[in-house]
Amino acid sequence: MEFCETTIDLWSYLEKENRPLVIYGTGDGADKIMDELTRRSLERLISGVFASPGFVREGRFFRNFKVESFEEVSTRLSDFIVLVAFGSPLPDVLSYVYSIEEKHELYAPDVPVCGGEVFDMDFVTRNKDRLEKVYERLADDESRKCFRNLVDYKLSGCIEYLRNCEVTPDEADSLLGPFAENGSFIDLGAYRGDTLLRFTKTFPQFSSATAVEPERHSFKKLTECADSLNIPVTCVNALISDECGTAMITNSRGRGTRAAKTNTGREIAKVTVDSLEDGKNASFIKFDVEGSEIAAIEGAGNTIRNNKPQLKIACYHKSEDLFAIPEKVFEIRDDYRIYMRHTPCIPGWDVDYYFL
Repeated sequence: MEFCETTIDLWSYLEKENRPLVIYGTGDGADKIMDELTRRSLERLISGVFASPGFVREGRFFRNFKVESFEEVSTRLSDFIVLVAFGSPLPDVLSYVYSIEEKHELYAPDVPVCGGEVFDMDFVTRNKDRLEKVYERLADDESRKCFRNLVDYKLSGCIEYLRNCEVTPDEADSLLGPFAENGSFIDLGAYRGDTLLRFTKTFPQFSSATAVEPERHSFKKLTECADSLNIPVTCVNALISDECGTAMITNSRGRGTRAAKTNTGREIAKVTVDSLEDGKNASFIKFDVEGSEIAAIEGAGNTIRNNKPQLKIACYHKSEDLFAIPEKVFEIRDDYRIYMRHTPCIPGWDVDYYFL
């Protein structure tokens, strides 16, 4: 396949292994990886769990495994494979992971942030044509390089592929613009205002902004950030969707907040981009909405169709995002140029499509 070189995925590779597996991390990612290993009858290989320095405490257990330090695991086991089970863009954390990789075979398995199918060789084979169509539409060599490395990473779990296509956030966002004067910026998944602050500072042409964030604690910080800016900002505490109404969301705090699969959680308003006041003159929309990107794009159909705003869309929450997101945008307008960029992070998060 033109868009990747990997011929065997990580899970198939591990099926042929007898060496012990050690999980690095104790959160949601560790649960997902251990569940996938169990689903594939590989739980017999799991031989320990360790945490970063400062997170190892006496008497702490995770899924019946004592949480050890890397040094303790290295003393107890001579030859083992490390599976990184958390995400971070922080330079000191990445450096620590790379230092472990120098001592032991290490992988960062790709498990979907928001559930659904695992990106394995079977998934790629079934969706080969859709992946190829997106790859062929990418507008520059850097995007094609990023796409190839990302697919190879997702299949193999090898973090070297991620390093091969990293760019800085400034380099990635240099794709954007120029923007017309008096346009508006719509920030979907605004968190505490980090991207609101970043983009309004980088592009002073914006005359207004709308920031949508469902998590109430982050929303409070967002409003404080918005008050510090010199343009009017409308902050909306709601879930972005393909229709207006109400929905239940998880009780997660921070970036993990998303629509709940059950009636647990709390009720919140649902809004669409097309229903927002700034949708009428939007010149840039950022989508990072915890796996609801497709619904958010559908709810922005009129805005995209009429205004053709530049779009930055996160494409790492679900396995199908790599092809489903471009398909959805091109279904609305087929005249965008599409780019892909990845900024430093393990695992393969912080990957975005840019539609210009």
